[in-house]
Amino acid sequence: MFGAARPATQSDPVEAALLELLPRQDETPETLHRAMHHAVFSGGKRIRPRLLLTVASSCAADDTEMDLAMRAGCAIEFIHSASLVHDDLPCFDDADCRRGKPTVHKLFGEPMAVLVGDALLARAFEVLADAPSRLARRALRIVGLLGQATGSQHGIIGGQSLEQKGLDGSIIDRYHAMKTAALFRLAASAGAVAAGATDAEAWGEVGQCLGLAYQLADDLCDAVSSVEVAGKPVRRDETLGRPNAALLAGENQTRQRLVSLILRSQTRTRELAAEPKPLIELIDDLSGYFLKTTQKASSPS
Repeated sequence: MFGAARPATQSDPVEAALLELLPRQDETPETLHRAMHHAVFSGGKRIRPRLLLTVASSCAADDTEMDLAMRAGCAIEFIHSASLVHDDLPCFDDADCRRGKPTVHKLFGEPMAVLVGDALLARAFEVLADAPSRLARRALRIVGLLGQATGSQHGIIGGQSLEQKGLDGSIIDRYHAMKTAALFRLAASAGAVAAGATDAEAWGEVGQCLGLAYQLADDLCDAVSSVEVAGKPVRRDETLGRPNAALLAGENQTRQRLVSLILRSQTRTRELAAEPKPLIELIDDLSGYFLKTTQKASSPS
């Protein structure tokens, strides 16, 4: 169980678990492991593991089930971190900063950044393989879901490949579903699976709505916000010809759809959860975050 060896400096359970499950920075090969820590501990809000753990709790998970949920949440965060490292590479977005900090390839070089992403992907599956033995069947099911959400047919790797088609309105919905919503859907479904719930697919819809809303917020952020608010370069989608809902459908329509998706996620939560309050509060928190990141940049005076 998590907790026995948590560092005293890590008060947040997710942060502590992520630190515990990563190789130490002084472990050989040191440079790779330092770069992995830089990628994972770069100021992320841990939205996906928080969603997974809240869904598991809403499905009345016991302590052992919550341990599996924590492992699944950390695995998803490793996958997410890997995708950001690769996304920032010069061959994709060529980003120098992420969350206001230098990207991995800027600090450690491009070859090391590729290896960091690969290592985090591998570590995600390794973490789930070491799940509690009595929950091995559930862990195996989550591994399958993780593979789908990561892969080429329905997941983030396939979504990344769709970027190469340029600013194409015909693929925008599939692109968003694969590149971003896949991990959110996985998080909600995996939380239900870890708890032994029978309605994991229905819970996946909650994650799907939140993931699509997150991507719409990201599109709006890139189109109208500033580097100071975003913590990363903006106007990159237009510059690189990448699919962006705000550029294709307009700012107002994109904001309306974002709000509609948030409301749908709240409705489904109330229908599915015996005690919906914690997840509704999380969705409200995420909604506030989405709106903050989509603030328009101030016009120069």
